[in-house]
Amino acid sequence: MKKSALFYTLIISFLISSCKQKTKTENIHSIKTFVFSNQGMPFDYSLKINGSDTIYKETRFPFPEKSEYGILKKVDKDSLFESLEKIDFSKYKNRYEDNNLEDGQSYRFIIKRENKVDSVFVYGHEAPEEFYVLGKKIKMLKDKIKFKRLNSKVDFENLNYKMLPPPPKIENGKVVF
Repeated sequence: MKKSALFYTLIISFLISSCKQKTKTENIHSIKTFVFSNQGMPFDYSLKINGSDTIYKETRFPFPEKSEYGILKKVDKDSLFESLEKIDFSKYKNRYEDNNLEDGQSYRFIIKRENKVDSVFVYGHEAPEEFYVLGKKIKMLKDKIKFKRLNSKVDFENLNYKMLPPPPKIENGKVVF
């Protein structure tokens, strides 16, 4: 009798610990697609990460436009996704912008989960601090990756968002519209 009670206790303990591990894994993978866009006067690019270890980069400025890919180290991807999971995007406004600013840097964070898409646009200094910290972390991650050229455009899954217009072209020292 004692042996069977011990056996059942061990089985139940094992099942409980398995459920906890599964929940932790599910949280890491609840993000199906993450898109980060960063734009300022001298640059305009987007990064896309999905369920694999591949990170895609689309550079729109400086010209010429190009699409690239790189490989994320598991530790970097897990760290980024942990940071993303800690932020409850649904409790924030969709836009934080300083209308008096004309030459600043903007961030766009788009997280696509199974049944939900959250998006936050940041332009200026009005957003919660965690978005600036996250943006800096993502830019540092991007700088660590060796990107390779793609011969095709990256599909950003029509996650529509409006960034700032690109700066005007300058030819012979004059602005060309």
